[in-house]
Amino acid sequence: MKKVLIISALSISAFLTGFTILHKPTDKAITISSEQPGKNEEVKWLSYDEAIKRNAKKPRKIFIDVYTDWCGWCKKMDQATLNDPRIAGYLNKKYYAVKLNAESGKMIKYKGKDISEKDLARSIFNATGYPTTVYLDSKENLLSPVPGYLDVDILDKILHYYGEEHYKTKTWEQFQQSYSPDAN
Repeated sequence: MKKVLIISALSISAFLTGFTILHKPTDKAITISSEQPGKNEEVKWLSYDEAIKRNAKKPRKIFIDVYTDWCGWCKKMDQATLNDPRIAGYLNKKYYAVKLNAESGKMIKYKGKDISEKDLARSIFNATGYPTTVYLDSKENLLSPVPGYLDVDILDKILHYYGEEHYKTKTWEQFQQSYSPDAN
């Protein structure tokens, strides 16, 4: 629960500061390896049920973008953050990425039980504001919901925190102090 509060506070502070921590280009040369995403790489979005089917064959963590059709910040995050090649490449490599409409009555299976996307978003994932990103382990256990708009740098940190399983050995504060995007 402490991790959820810390990550929530981080995303809210980023929102309130007017996105002053957006990625700033540097003059450093960047070496592109075969593992880095291509310039035009896009997130490979799946339905929740499709992500669970793939997860049964090849386990991965699950990233869920909880949105609504009317949410302007959701659309902004799609364009400015989720379309970034660095984010898309890492999501495609480490997670199954799902878009979940928080107002949809569409029925899906969560841990083998039928539930609507709306009920899953609200009662299981605790998404009460949008966008909210949700992180699940490979067994569909909730790691954390993170409410609010996330810029590229913050989402990159969160994805690595869960994707590399740092959450098992470090607090969020410890991870933030040690994380360097150039090293990943």
